[in-house]
Amino acid sequence: MSEQGGGVKPGNGGNGKAHAQKAAATQPSEAADGTGEPTGRLDGKAQAFGYTQGRGVRAGWGRYLVAPRPAGMLGGGVPPIETAALFAMLEEDPDVEPVAQLRPSRPRGLGAIAEPHPACPPVAVVAMPDLRARALAANPQVVVEIDQPLTYTPTPPIGAGMGTAVPVVDPMLAITLEEPGTVRLRVVGGDGQAVAGAHVWAIGSSIPVHGVTGRDGRVSLTLAADTPDTLQGLYVRPVSGYWPLRTGRPDLTEGAEAVVEVQTLAETFEGSPGKALTGWGTQAMRLHQIPPTYRGHGIKVALIDSGVNTAHPDLKESVQHGHDLTTTVGGGDGTWKVDTTGHGTWCAGVIAAADSRTGITGIASEAELHALKLFPGGHVSDLLRAVDYCVTHDIDIAQINLAYPAPSQLMAWKLLDAHAAGITIIAPAGDTAGPLTQPAATPGVLAVGALAHTGTYPPYSPYAAVQPPWPGPYPAPFTPTWPGVDLVAPGAAVITTALGDGYTPADGTAIAAAHVTGLAALLLAHHDHLRTQVMPRTPARAEFLYTLLRTACQPLPGADPARVGAGIADAPTALGIPHAWQQQDYRAEQTHAAAGPYPRA
Repeated sequence: MSEQGGGVKPGNGGNGKAHAQKAAATQPSEAADGTGEPTGRLDGKAQAFGYTQGRGVRAGWGRYLVAPRPAGMLGGGVPPIETAALFAMLEEDPDVEPVAQLRPSRPRGLGAIAEPHPACPPVAVVAMPDLRARALAANPQVVVEIDQPLTYTPTPPIGAGMGTAVPVVDPMLAITLEEPGTVRLRVVGGDGQAVAGAHVWAIGSSIPVHGVTGRDGRVSLTLAADTPDTLQGLYVRPVSGYWPLRTGRPDLTEGAEAVVEVQTLAETFEGSPGKALTGWGTQAMRLHQIPPTYRGHGIKVALIDSGVNTAHPDLKESVQHGHDLTTTVGGGDGTWKVDTTGHGTWCAGVIAAADSRTGITGIASEAELHALKLFPGGHVSDLLRAVDYCVTHDIDIAQINLAYPAPSQLMAWKLLDAHAAGITIIAPAGDTAGPLTQPAATPGVLAVGALAHTGTYPPYSPYAAVQPPWPGPYPAPFTPTWPGVDLVAPGAAVITTALGDGYTPADGTAIAAAHVTGLAALLLAHHDHLRTQVMPRTPARAEFLYTLLRTACQPLPGADPARVGAGIADAPTALGIPHAWQQQDYRAEQTHAAAGPYPRA
């Protein structure tokens, strides 16, 4: 594969390394974006203080992405720099420590139309001082970005929208007690069983306190800056089998044990988990009105998240491919099958849980799901590798659930390459209650917001207090409020697969995006004009799929268009199911009432 630059040497035919070094040293302090800073930088806050590589703590060092700027992106009179010359300069620079080199992967089959001129150039991943990165970024021939760590989208203040928002306190300003107090809790289910592994947060006037229950359901929380009287809320989120709980101003006594009871899913869904069940999202998207033979067979979906718990009975057969991109070696040895957060497992269940006649069934239960693990520990460089994986493995749909703080030009170029290979990119809009996050805000990415539904969670759950007075779906409190959302889908109180072998209610725009990913897989497998046999994997197919999903949405009356975009995706409309076919509720025996079992608050 030819490298970017086509053999053209920088300068007037001189040595590429010498020219690049001279340019980096003599260019004025003005980066290609006009700021004099590496792109992907947030006001200097992303400096990787504490970066360690065998020499202890090094203040001012960071991990960076360095690439030759494509010839078409250079200003007049500025020659391109050869990739080989740039990489050689980095390897020989005593202030730079090479980490890895990422080169565009060649697609297979029809996806090869992205070659031989990919938009994203080869990228060097390096560690270097912040000052050296600034100097290098001043060279217009070079793109320099911080290799931002990947995370889940930022969340709004605790209780936002509930009239009791608690801002996060700067720990440096918190007034701590000389002798911190302790509150002891025991979490049990309505069946009297101890709830192990439940996450418990005590929210006070200062710093939130977190703990996890042991096998006996007990947890002790140390209050460094609060007393039991100043606590404003107690949140409990079990791993599986129970609804989450929120109490306002809990009555706790220091030293005494308080018992907190959470409600089992079996109390809500009779016969659960042995009986098949489907949440409210199925009826909201009218998935129950499509033929049962529509299962997404033959479509490849990549879920870029925290891995998948393939030991779950509903996922062990449907998720048989994956890769752990957080490790330099052994990524295919099965570590992708370990999900340390549960987030990837939640989304995998919505997309592709097997139809076992018990528990839940995924929207596209016969799709081929690839679990690409990038959390915890992943960076933007790993996400670039994940997109390359999608290109080389002929992935049809990639759902990117991880985010990064600042826009990345290299990531935008890489997503253009994926689009050129016919891959549809779907991303959650973000659980921010504000602006969209990256990469959902990147052009060419389908950004999905979340809906909630009145009456679908117990009265004491975190979202019960913000239900509107009318029945039906409404924008979830955490879904973005800024423009940019393309469409919305169910994203609150969605029952899905959990860690272990059980089920859990899950919330978030990633859950909503999983609904759209599942529907997109059905469209590619079964729509008359989208099947691979009819339309090959090209950018035109990806564009047609985007358009079809948006135009098949039903508007949400009274909702702010900035929050819901085109509306809620409607499965029969998107698939072109004749109205006569829709009269039969194919999955009625599996579906609970759309309005849910709980009255409105």
